Amino acid sequence: MPLFRFEFHEKTNDITVELVDHEAALAEAKRAAGEMPVDSAIDSAEWLIRVYNDSGELIGTIFRNDLREG
Repeated sequence: MPLFRFEFHEKTNDITVELVDHEAALAEAKRAAGEMPVDSAIDSAEWLIRVYNDSGELIGTIFRNDLREG
């Protein structure tokens, strides 16, 4: 299975996880973002998690607004 790196807003430690595909990685990032404590001062359009594939390409970004879409 491919590896995906999650970069967290204002955090120094990225994590790398093994997931089935990019869709699973983006779903996991959105789930994780929903569990993160988010400072109310962060703009609603601010990114929370960026997801990179094992080649280092950005494949998706989870924004605070994404969490409101269900």
